[in-house]
Amino acid sequence: MLPRAATATLTAATHGSDGSDAAATLTATIHTAGQVAAVALIVTIAVAFYLFTCLVWPFGKCRRCKGVGKFKSPFGKAFRHCPRCDGSGLRVRLGRHVINHMRAVRGAGQNSTSKGDK
Repeated sequence: MLPRAATATLTAATHGSDGSDAAATLTATIHTAGQVAAVALIVTIAVAFYLFTCLVWPFGKCRRCKGVGKFKSPFGKAFRHCPRCDGSGLRVRLGRHVINHMRAVRGAGQNSTSKGDK
């Protein structure tokens, strides 16, 4: 591996300093910024779609009992309720927790007791 000073000297010697390198760097930066913006837009749309689905369908299957709500005993005939979901087979989705938190924070701000006029 070459030391930094030698690398800088080799780079300057092989690429020259006529200014074409700056134009290539600018073009690469523009393409990179466009790609970052496109990825950010796609991620934003995906998160918005997920939050919308959590608004419409707030519950998912319980992961422990797989949505059945009960477990079979090891010997075959007896059943017991799932302790995680209390036998409902449902759980609140992560996005719905986020929506509920945002609503609670907004509601707490609107229900302030101090009006400022007193």
